Amino acid sequence: MVSWGVLSTARIGLQSVAPAILATPGARLAAVASETPGKAEKWVKALSESSGHSLDEVKIYDTYGALLEDPDIDAVYIPLPNSLHSEWTIRAAKAKKHILSEKPMAIDAKEARHTIDACRAEGVLFMEAFMYQFHPQYRRIREIMASGQIGQPRLIRSAFTFPLSNRADIRFSQALAGGSLMDVGCYCIHSARLLFGEEPVSVLASAEMENNVDTTMTGVLNFSGGRVALFDVSFSVTFRQLMEIVGTEGVILVERPWKAEGEAAKLSVGPTRGYERDYVTETLPLVSAYQLEIEVFCQAIKGQHSLPIDPEDAHRNMLVIDAVRKAAKTEKTVYLDR
Repeated sequence: MVSWGVLSTARIGLQSVAPAILATPGARLAAVASETPGKAEKWVKALSESSGHSLDEVKIYDTYGALLEDPDIDAVYIPLPNSLHSEWTIRAAKAKKHILSEKPMAIDAKEARHTIDACRAEGVLFMEAFMYQFHPQYRRIREIMASGQIGQPRLIRSAFTFPLSNRADIRFSQALAGGSLMDVGCYCIHSARLLFGEEPVSVLASAEMENNVDTTMTGVLNFSGGRVALFDVSFSVTFRQLMEIVGTEGVILVERPWKAEGEAAKLSVGPTRGYERDYVTETLPLVSAYQLEIEVFCQAIKGQHSLPIDPEDAHRNMLVIDAVRKAAKTEKTVYLDR
């Protein structure tokens, strides 16, 4: 049994990751910590009511450090603000806890490098929580791309936007490493790298800034062989979550590329017929990507197999995020190998 502790009472933990822990055989929620008095108790009560689980045995800690000192905790989930991910990952590693950290796992590639090295030195497992990649729709997308059904994949176009009017939200905080690129642009970048199977060679970007935080970011990732990934992310426009993978002979439309929870995921595949496309829609099994993520991490902790995601991938993703940020600031092409 893998005993989990959660550092903070963030909503994603309450609504997504803690329920996944409760639903995973061989895992248990052992503790939660909040440094705001009374907040952890309310969080556990809300989780109990929404999940139907009795959580009387879940320990409550009033500091993150106290939770890390608990010898019964095997692994921690860290959904703290972006600027705190690295610090508490390293502290958890020194406490010999395995770590699942929310994305992005650091504020930049330099900090990511230091954090990954610290986890390796302490002999603990680390994984960045890009849960979407465990959803079976990505296995199916890669099967379609490899089969030649859409010809040669040439373009990935993605968008992740939603209106956010509350300027007190941590995503508007420069000090907490907020911004649309860090919050949701990281998904677009990560999935493009995953599907093309390599790193971009150069990037271009443009941003709308407010108090030194990007509220909108558009980017162009150039890959080898003339392949391109385009993305736009924003806190200023309506809800959009979409991905289009364009090949020389067809297209894959991904209805919910990153947050495919609560209902079955759908892919629409269409070969080109002149200017019209004859789409065939596939419905995939209803699953929780969060639970699949917890399951594979627990299995790795138990030694049943190695981590499916190399921690180095987190560093590589941050290198691209840094490049996009620089390209937006300088309004120039940034090359990844320079």
